[in-house]
Amino acid sequence: MDDIAFSPLPRDRTARLTALVPEPGFGAALLASIRDAADIVNFGAFYVSDLKRPEPVLSIWSGEMSDYWFRRNARTIASHDSLRQDFSERIRRAPQGALVIDRWHPPADDPRAAIYARDQVIERVSVASRIGRGGLVSFYLRGVQAGWLSDTDLARLRDVLPLAHELIGLRHRIVGPQPELPAERSFAALRADNVGAFAGLTAREAEICDLAARGISVEGTALDLGISQNTVRTLRRRAYRRLQVATTTQLTRLLFSDRR
Repeated sequence: MDDIAFSPLPRDRTARLTALVPEPGFGAALLASIRDAADIVNFGAFYVSDLKRPEPVLSIWSGEMSDYWFRRNARTIASHDSLRQDFSERIRRAPQGALVIDRWHPPADDPRAAIYARDQVIERVSVASRIGRGGLVSFYLRGVQAGWLSDTDLARLRDVLPLAHELIGLRHRIVGPQPELPAERSFAALRADNVGAFAGLTAREAEICDLAARGISVEGTALDLGISQNTVRTLRRRAYRRLQVATTTQLTRLLFSDRR
């Protein structure tokens, strides 16, 4: 007869997070674990496959910011020559088999300063490491409302972020980058499908909302649709009232946050 023994699966915090690495809920679980150390509103990671030709790819993200804005910010950063180079420099500073952890906030003349101000982010902690010919940079954003990181916050993050970073790298090797949101996710499509409050929008209001969610200004929307700016403002107010939102950030969160 076979000698059979039963043993429970390991289920400490590290084991639970590792088991979730390939799963859709990994980002939220990892962020919850990080928040036990310090108040972090969002985290994300960029993977660079070859430092000789740095083309950062957004690997994963999670947090309070909507998918739309996180992706938009990532595209802005990854398309900027000096910011692509910044990823490479951070990775190059990491020796083989080790991590580099730094704390940073953008000076006024940095291209990211406007993004931080709009999204109410005060600073970030980033972790960089080498992977083959390239590497990985993960970053952890601190909200304005929480204030600057204290020495205790920073010490706690330095304890937990190496594991978080390694798990993010493992996920990228298993799963690859976060898939794109489906193109049909729009106010116009949700209206056409008669979904909830979206069904109460007029066709023009849905069009206005889609342009607002893409970050198009009132002036740009007026030019795009061939209507006056006052008409755009009136339609926006009417649509926001129907959807019970007050800002563009709330509008985009309503559209995208459930697809994280």
